[in-house]
Parts: sequence; structure tokens; C-alpha cells
Amino acid sequence: MLKVIMGIGLPGTGKTTALKSFAEKNSYNYICPDDIRFELLGDASDQTKNREVWQEAYKRLEGFLKNGETVVFDATFVKDLDRKRFIEFVRGLGVEKIQGIVTEVPLDIAYERNRSRERKVPDYAMERMAKSFKELPPEISEGFDSLFYINEFQELVRVEVENELDVAKKEFKIK
Repeated sequence: MLKVIMGIGLPGTGKTTALKSFAEKNSYNYICPDDIRFELLGDASDQTKNREVWQEAYKRLEGFLKNGETVVFDATFVKDLDRKRFIEFVRGLGVEKIQGIVTEVPLDIAYERNRSRERKVPDYAMERMAKSFKELPPEISEGFDSLFYINEFQELVRVEVENELDVAKKEFKIK
């Protein structure tokens, strides 16, 4: 079964730390546009070639999926439209299971962590992302099969699973 795990959360929430570890422990492929940005441009914060960075990320994603491999995709995905587009894209590639790992960390902690990082996201960008994330948080109805929420200590705090009736419909191919 083709599966994609999406990281979702603000910078400074521990998302990358949790996702890299999770991918390694489970022998999953890990893709992060920031890593690709560094490979292509020598600077993970350089936003001048985002189109090329995301094209490369999607190319790698397609390659892994064609080989039947699970992918952990690490991006902020704080905007609902970005999540929906990504989900639509991977479903079009035949992905059967999409799980979201959402980092829910108090905003003051995310800001503090961001300010202490080598690669800082500007406060105005953090504020914009936080607003989008708060107004339209991830929901199962966006196309997820499940959402896992972790806190600032990378502890699982709750899980949301697709409606059981929807699961039964999929399994038995009922419309």
C-alpha cells in the first residue's frame, strides 16, 4: 500500500526533529524542501527558486512512490489550500493512505525556538503562518486518513481517524 506521511506545523515546533527520527526508525524515505533548497542553492533559507525546489521535491516523491516506498514529507503545510493540493497530487499518484503528523506547540515556544535556530524564519512570516494555521487547522475532511498530534515534547497527544463509515466504503468499494 502506498503511503505518505505529511509533517504539518510552524517552524520551531520540533516537526523536522520528529519526522527525521520517525523516518529513520521505520526505514521510510524522507523529503524536505529545505534540504533540497540547501542542495540546490547552498542556503536552506533562500526562497528565490521555490518553484524549482518544489518541482524537485515532487520528482523525488514520485520516484519513491513508483518504487512502492513510503515517504515522510516534511513541510509546514500551514495553509489548508497547500495541504489540499498536496493531498490531491499524491492521491493522483495512487497513494492509498495519507497520514498527517501535526506539531501543536504553544506559539511562544515556537517563536523562542525559532529565534535560537541557526536558520531563523522572520517574525512577520511566523505570524502569517500562525494565523493561517489557527484559522484553518488540518482536518480529516481535507483528505487525510488520520491525523496524529504531537506536543512540544514530541509526545502523542491525540489522534483523529477518518470516519469509520468512510473507511468501510473504501474497503468494500461502496459509493
